[in-house]
Amino acid sequence: MESLYQFLVFLCLISTAVSLECYVCQNQPDNKDKCVKTSVQCRETQDTCQTHIEWRAPDFWTPRSEKIHYVHKSCTTATKCAEGQREVGLKCMRDWYRDWECYECCQGDRCNFYVTLGASGILPSIVMLAASSVGVLLTSNWR
Repeated sequence: MESLYQFLVFLCLISTAVSLECYVCQNQPDNKDKCVKTSVQCRETQDTCQTHIEWRAPDFWTPRSEKIHYVHKSCTTATKCAEGQREVGLKCMRDWYRDWECYECCQGDRCNFYVTLGASGILPSIVMLAASSVGVLLTSNWR
């Protein structure tokens, strides 16, 4: 009986060791303090750390209708995070003059430490770089 008890304790320790850990915060104006100092162990069903970033007018009155960032971090599933990315779709444009929101998903302990604000948008930058390089090469050959 004692060996069964020891085995169950061992299994509990293993499940704790392999569960995901993510940073968590809600409605923070930046990625400091609470968003990088508070982490939790996710539930067994949660396999993804999620960061939800919003750029919008605050819930209170401000002069000149200034907009501010809101950072939300949590544990979730890969399916729910991908669903959030699909739902915002084109609203994730990161224009300073327009309200926007984006979701970032990652898998790994405390992988949502940084708010990248657009690492997934690197492909258009590469395409633009390649097009401008070709343009420079073509114009240099015309001289």
